[in-house]
Amino acid sequence: MRFGFHMFGFPPDEFRDIAIACDASGWDHVAFGDNPFNPKVVRIPYPHSADGKRFWDLTDPVLDPWIAITHMATVTKRMRFMPAVLRMGIRKPLMEGKMACSVASVANDRLAIGVGLGWMPEEFEFTNEQMSTRGARLDEAIDILKLCLGGGFIEYHGKYYDFDSLIMEPHPKTKVPIYVGGHADNALRRAALKADGWLGLLHPFEEAKAYVRKLAALRREYGREKEPFDILLQCPDATTVDDFKRLEDIGVTHTWVVPWAPVKALTDDITEMFNDDPPLQKKIDAIKRYGDEVIAKF
Repeated sequence: MRFGFHMFGFPPDEFRDIAIACDASGWDHVAFGDNPFNPKVVRIPYPHSADGKRFWDLTDPVLDPWIAITHMATVTKRMRFMPAVLRMGIRKPLMEGKMACSVASVANDRLAIGVGLGWMPEEFEFTNEQMSTRGARLDEAIDILKLCLGGGFIEYHGKYYDFDSLIMEPHPKTKVPIYVGGHADNALRRAALKADGWLGLLHPFEEAKAYVRKLAALRREYGREKEPFDILLQCPDATTVDDFKRLEDIGVTHTWVVPWAPVKALTDDITEMFNDDPPLQKKIDAIKRYGDEVIAKF
């Protein structure tokens, strides 16, 4: 089991100290949300909170994940970084490929990439993208990211993206895994068919077990059952070393936690996961304590 946590909405002036503490305490990675702007009004509910409201304050600072990763990579040597998830429905895959290759070079390939669709209609409207084609475009975008990260001359001729032979350097020397986020059937199929892993959110133990089984069945269906595959999620039932070992036993490879609340079971509402924001020193102390008391046992 490998451990990480999400840094959505953290003050940017805390990033350096948090990165150094995590790197020294056995953490596998930190993750960063993709929130380029906040429309004042969103006409559909947010899908991951109990009341449908956005759980963050619209003035919370959210760095672009590529900037945040580059900043933290320069003060660390071991830990990995992950945008989770890039809203590929409003991003250009060839340009994201360039960004990923560049950041991987700065970070010595300590990078994984989480991708998803995006959910706000206003984001698509304001960036002049079609929301109705986001799934099909994500399928093509994953293919393009793999090509960019693999090096050499590449070309692509799809329904939505088309380019002739080109080369993009530098490219990673080791494989950068691509993970698909989302719990809908299409997201699970996309992860099983095209990706190196799946990103879940808050899933109680029995629900997590069901997702692991479904993903295993899909990978067998696609003939990919012998390939490495990571499963990353947060389980509100898991608060002890034994709990995490149970998750590991069923096939979960990575988990997100809230280290400053290590013995508190979270609800299934993502709001609680992100809104606990203590002072920096309390975060640092909790990161180190969690490394000693939990991560060191794995």
